[in-house]
Amino acid sequence: MTRTAYDENPPRVEYALTSLGRTLIPLPDAARVRSETHLPALLAPRRAAGPRA
Repeated sequence: MTRTAYDENPPRVEYALTSLGRTLIPLPDAARVRSETHLPALLAPRRAAGPRA
């Protein structure tokens, strides 16, 4: 990640991913896909158990 600070009033800072940081993007994408795929199986036991007391 790179950080660029601008000498302005009010202060402004911008952040950007470096090329190395961009190599990490597939990881949260894969976690999201896995979550979407398996969410029904994860929620089924909760639904079967009913509401919490």
